[in-house]
Amino acid sequence: MITLNKVILLLFIAFSCAISYTSGIVSAEKKYKILGFFSHPGKSHFDVFKPLIDELANRGHDITVVSYFPRSNNTQKNYYDVSLINKFNPFVNIVNLNQIIHTPVTRMLELYHLRNMGLQSCEDALNLPQVKNLIKNKPKFDLILTEIFNSDCSLAVVNYLNNPPFIGLSSHVLMPWANDRIGNPDNPSYVPVLFHGFTSNMNFIERLGNAFSLVYAKIFYELAINRPTEKVAEEALGLSGKRLSDIARDTAAVLVNTHYSLHSSKPHLPNVVEVGGIHINPSSLPGELQEYLDNAYEGVLFFSWGSMIKASSMKNETLSDILEVLGSIPRKVVWKWEDENLPNKPKNVLIKKWLPQAAILRHPNVKCYLAHGGMLGVSEGVSAGVPMVVVPMYGDQFNNAAAAKNRGVAVVLEWNSFNAKTLRSAIDRVFNDSSYQKNAKLLQKAWSDRPETPLQTAVWWAEYIARGNARNFLKSSASSLSWYQTALIDVYAAFAAIFLTIAFVLYTLLRILIRKFFITKKSDSSHDKKNK
Repeated sequence: MITLNKVILLLFIAFSCAISYTSGIVSAEKKYKILGFFSHPGKSHFDVFKPLIDELANRGHDITVVSYFPRSNNTQKNYYDVSLINKFNPFVNIVNLNQIIHTPVTRMLELYHLRNMGLQSCEDALNLPQVKNLIKNKPKFDLILTEIFNSDCSLAVVNYLNNPPFIGLSSHVLMPWANDRIGNPDNPSYVPVLFHGFTSNMNFIERLGNAFSLVYAKIFYELAINRPTEKVAEEALGLSGKRLSDIARDTAAVLVNTHYSLHSSKPHLPNVVEVGGIHINPSSLPGELQEYLDNAYEGVLFFSWGSMIKASSMKNETLSDILEVLGSIPRKVVWKWEDENLPNKPKNVLIKKWLPQAAILRHPNVKCYLAHGGMLGVSEGVSAGVPMVVVPMYGDQFNNAAAAKNRGVAVVLEWNSFNAKTLRSAIDRVFNDSSYQKNAKLLQKAWSDRPETPLQTAVWWAEYIARGNARNFLKSSASSLSWYQTALIDVYAAFAAIFLTIAFVLYTLLRILIRKFFITKKSDSSHDKKNK
């Protein structure tokens, strides 16, 4: 029998639960003002950040995005685009394969190209009227999202807006200069610099080259990139006095598009968060493509060299070699090709200007991925459990290719020696050696087995920092140490000085004792002779 007291108790419990639930919603739905400032015109970079920005907008936050990639149809009132499209157009299909030559020198010279591109894009961004109009009134933002790449241009904006908390985003393995700003360890004996095809297991020569590259890149960034960027920002915004490197040390967190299952374990501070595969959200396949793949019972080779490389720019000789090999394999091929036509296209090859890459790779009949080693493509291949043939061209592609090879899921080809023979051998190995399929499935499992999705992780960290949990609790003391203090060079120097001082004192005492001993002995000997 239900008494009045029981009814009152039940109503009280229900009311308490409702209050608790409502409080949770209010807390979870608190709206923050968030600025995303992305001055680099590379589409593949922005594609990594876009899901985070979109999800933050979907959660009700007020989002302002400065980029080269404004939404074409924006219906969200809390999402505001500031387009940077002016002199620079977004980087799509711009890399000419005829101009790629690989030598140790040319790989390091890529830094100069990145420098020039970063300075120009920074100058264009900060001097655009729409950007100046956005920041002239110094609006209050709870969080700023920036990219850690070839310029800290966005940090000048952070400083201009009275230094709200900001998160650095990296679309690939961290650049050599990214770790120092937060005090994250980057020991070159086992943490490879992304410009080379090294893994965490390096021999002496590789460690020597890796250490040199790390030091060179850091010095180059500070002197050749940061200093000129400061001048650009000073002229555009009227700011002076505060160094970009000092502002960078206030980075609240870094979200990096990697995962230890692929790039090996590295020491990371709590605020360096791996969100590898954050961009992966496979769409459905178009009907024609779905049917084409469904009927490929013998397996499919998927061929794509990303959004930056213009595949049609390759030499006729190289194109002929590729067509010869693709036409000779007893399998269907799906190829991202930017032009309408492909001369001498084999019958088993389907070409498209655009392809839903992640969805294609997840089709069970796709057994091999001919890639260039970009982080987005490699992570999509790993996520789908598809082994690869990788031909790295520039940037972090060498590092990604080496990581995939080290995990036993890829054959890596050098562009300098790329021909029909090497391509055919690589494709045959991936299709016919079962270890590649086995390793790809094992890596896929390790990659995917996480407590939450990469996007959920990134959103949580963005809101965590926006809630004010940034600098006091996450900042490492290592970020304020000089390089020689971090490396304990001053401590080793002190030890050496103490050791040398003690050695000198002992040596001096020993000399005095020996001299005294010989003088005494000589004196005694002379005295004995006189007595005789």
